[in-house]
Amino acid sequence: MLNIKNILNNLEFINISNEEFTLFEYKPKGSYKSFILDLNVSKQNPMSDIFFHMNKGNLKIVHIRKGNIIYSAGSNIEMQFQLLEAIIEEVSVEFNKKYAVDYILSYDNFSPGIFNKFEIEIEELLDNFEERDLIKVVNIPCMVCNVTKPLIVKRSFINNAESYPVPIVYVHEGHVVLCFIDKNFDVRGVELVHITG
Repeated sequence: MLNIKNILNNLEFINISNEEFTLFEYKPKGSYKSFILDLNVSKQNPMSDIFFHMNKGNLKIVHIRKGNIIYSAGSNIEMQFQLLEAIIEEVSVEFNKKYAVDYILSYDNFSPGIFNKFEIEIEELLDNFEERDLIKVVNIPCMVCNVTKPLIVKRSFINNAESYPVPIVYVHEGHVVLCFIDKNFDVRGVELVHITG
């Protein structure tokens, strides 16, 4: 059984930006790291409503553009991308629930400091993440390593699927397996994928 609370300790940052500047940034207490260059890469991607993943050394980054706002999250390599996506989805919902973002940004002289108190919502999200029931852990057999590995799957990924079973790629120790998950989060098949590129 995965301890999600311990895994969430691998989070390095959550960032909410527009094209010009950062609106809000969360980092764990005591972190002085800067991710400005990594975040600039996410701003170069014009596509909306598609999650993008990046591996940068010991850092995993997920970002998504929703209209003019870019939501990003980064962690060390221990965290799975689906968990980062689930965090970002919930951050987006909570941020837009708390603030009339488009209205605030329509003023040229607004200060990003208006969003500082959003840290309270981030802390609450991370502290109570499991109770929000945003993810499901499924066990995937890896035929290369001959072990069963836990795979974190966003509930929204399965619940919003157009057809079943839903294919999901799992990168494990330098190789990749393609998993098929049904609407009940049961594994319906696993195939080895030969990596190219």
